[in-house]
Amino acid sequence: MMMRVGMFVPIVLSAVVLLCAYGCAAEPPPGAVLVEFEPVDFAPLKLIPDRTNTFDLLVSDDLERTPRDYVKITASVKGSGTSQVTLVLVDVLNREYMSEPVDLKRDQEAEISIDMEQVGHPISMLRAVRIQLEGEPVEVYGLKVICAVEKLPEPDVTVAGPLDDTSIQAALNDLGEEGGVVYIPAGEYVINNQVTVPCNNVTIYGDGPDTMLQGIWFETKGMIVAENREDLRISRLHFRSLPLEEFRGYNSEQHAAVPEDVGRPTVTSLAVQLINCTRVRVDHVEFERFGYSGILLRGGTEICIDHCFFHENFRYGLGYGIVPCATTECYVEDNNFENHRHGVAGGRGTMASYTCRFNRFVKDINAVPAEGWKQVSSHEIDVHSGCSWLYAHDNYVEMKNGMMSSGACLRGNPAWVYRNVFVNCNNGIYVVGACDDVWTWDNEFTDCPNDQVNKATGTVTFDTKPGNFAEIPYPYALNRMGWWPGAKEEAAEIVKAETQFPGPEGAQVLRVVGAEE
Repeated sequence: MMMRVGMFVPIVLSAVVLLCAYGCAAEPPPGAVLVEFEPVDFAPLKLIPDRTNTFDLLVSDDLERTPRDYVKITASVKGSGTSQVTLVLVDVLNREYMSEPVDLKRDQEAEISIDMEQVGHPISMLRAVRIQLEGEPVEVYGLKVICAVEKLPEPDVTVAGPLDDTSIQAALNDLGEEGGVVYIPAGEYVINNQVTVPCNNVTIYGDGPDTMLQGIWFETKGMIVAENREDLRISRLHFRSLPLEEFRGYNSEQHAAVPEDVGRPTVTSLAVQLINCTRVRVDHVEFERFGYSGILLRGGTEICIDHCFFHENFRYGLGYGIVPCATTECYVEDNNFENHRHGVAGGRGTMASYTCRFNRFVKDINAVPAEGWKQVSSHEIDVHSGCSWLYAHDNYVEMKNGMMSSGACLRGNPAWVYRNVFVNCNNGIYVVGACDDVWTWDNEFTDCPNDQVNKATGTVTFDTKPGNFAEIPYPYALNRMGWWPGAKEEAAEIVKAETQFPGPEGAQVLRVVGAEE
């Protein structure tokens, strides 16, 4: 197995597929099945070497926007003569992973594969699938992607009744003190009042993008709230707040842009609010249009937020995907963040610590309304003053059609920032205030006028790995298949592959066909 790091033009797979509980070489993780996806528009390709020997099998802008649990990628090829073929994967960080070369003779067929065991770590976002070819022309007549799809537990209570918060709250209240599993079927549920988690040991899951929880208020309060709870999982839901046309500016007399904005209702909404909770996983969920944040954490430990899609969560002075405050063990990994003020922001003076890794942070100045969005160019990975440790590694941060102020901004905390990719950032990494014990190394900067800037009062060491560095195990313990708090001991059996992968509407480049449930 070889690996090479470089910069590449984004490409992608474009499509989807069928259940592969038969004959797949890779083993599914516990609590999961293997699902095979095939490109929808894929047609056999004849590759003829000329001045280049590298070929894109499919091109798209959307594969990287949907985090997935990849297990194996396979291309089926046929030779026309003597040739050598290598399959290449490019992840969202532009890192290239290559199969062992396969030698072909005339009319010889072969399957060339890369699995995650070869890569050595999970890959949640791909950017390209390619072929490298030496020798005579080769036909690529098949391409398949195998992902792990988690089995769902049978619900203890299924939400039924009005499509609003009352039916969801009633289902949670029906669990009893021991907790259990609540299933919210597809539909658009209008959330008029906060839904509270009444006990420990609770799972809430839905039908992915089709289970929409629609918020209607401007206030800073969560649609789903859990306080002092243990063992909670929220999965496969779609949270949405008010339209972007609703006012998202400053409404204080001190900061209002015009006099008529003073006292004007402004969107400061929240989707999920977790207060002093322990062992929580929020995964495979979509969050959009919240003025304050998709997720607000106040205290708590053993928290994992993974494989989610956060987009257009914004308000002047606020506007975050995730806000960790006073967290002591919080992992943000394998998520897609698009068009925020800050993607992740540690709360000011809260001594929050968090680990941010293997995420995609992208903003496009052309993708958001011009009015009220001047702050979209602000930094993505943020730590306010008075926070504790930040570990930020293996993230992709980019501004499209403009320049971001900074990719990562540290304003008074210790940190390790390493192996990230920063694109179109005025400052790749910006360190100010009372920061101390900050180390950065092995980061890549593209079109960044200033790679790294230090204006801190403490010790900051750029481009040097600390002597006590040890790799943080990845993925986090809760970022795994089969943990369903409150589920009965018998194995989960429900398979709904199409609900597991949140991503942009109309941009699902892989879809399930013929999946058995």
